[in-house]
Amino acid sequence: MVEILLFAVLSVYLFYRLWSVLGSRTGQEKQRQWPRPENTDTNVIILPQKNVAQTQTEVIIESPQPFIEQIKIIQKSIKDFSIDKFQAGACNAFRAVLTAFAAGDNKRLEQLVSPKIAKEFQQAVKARTKQKETLNIDIKSVEAEIEKMHVDKSIAEILVHFTSDQIVTTLSKDGEIIDNTNQLTNRMIDRWTFQKNLVETGPAWLLVKTESVAV
Repeated sequence: MVEILLFAVLSVYLFYRLWSVLGSRTGQEKQRQWPRPENTDTNVIILPQKNVAQTQTEVIIESPQPFIEQIKIIQKSIKDFSIDKFQAGACNAFRAVLTAFAAGDNKRLEQLVSPKIAKEFQQAVKARTKQKETLNIDIKSVEAEIEKMHVDKSIAEILVHFTSDQIVTTLSKDGEIIDNTNQLTNRMIDRWTFQKNLVETGPAWLLVKTESVAV
């Protein structure tokens, strides 16, 4: 009987010690709260992170517009001058010069090119005429891009890179194709230099140099 009583007392004592250490849970205990951002509109919890080295953001600096100083000088004489307008005009000039050359129109060539270039074209036309041959140039497409722009005092020069697709055929006096008999379209690369005296009025630029580049 005494042993049972001692066992009961020991059990009560052990239960009391366990309760005092663990306590009881009511379901209203506060949970640990991680720091939240100052902006209360977000429900995202900021978790603690290790220190991470900040990555450098690449800064892209746009290149300045090419030929800006030359353009300013030219615009003093030609108010509406721009690269886009000149390149479009250069494409028209390219077509006009080659059309006049193929047709042997020396008068038109003299309006478009310098006397030196006109003489070179006229010599080629004369040789072709002597052989009684006919040249046909069918320009399918042409694109122009300014490579260089130089202004020396009142003289402005612009080097243009042309990329064109052409069907060029040569016909004999009998009308037979003797060159490019399959009438293939060829990719042509040309570099032409245009010149203008800025003192003179008018928008006309003359072709002063030509160069063909092998593709």
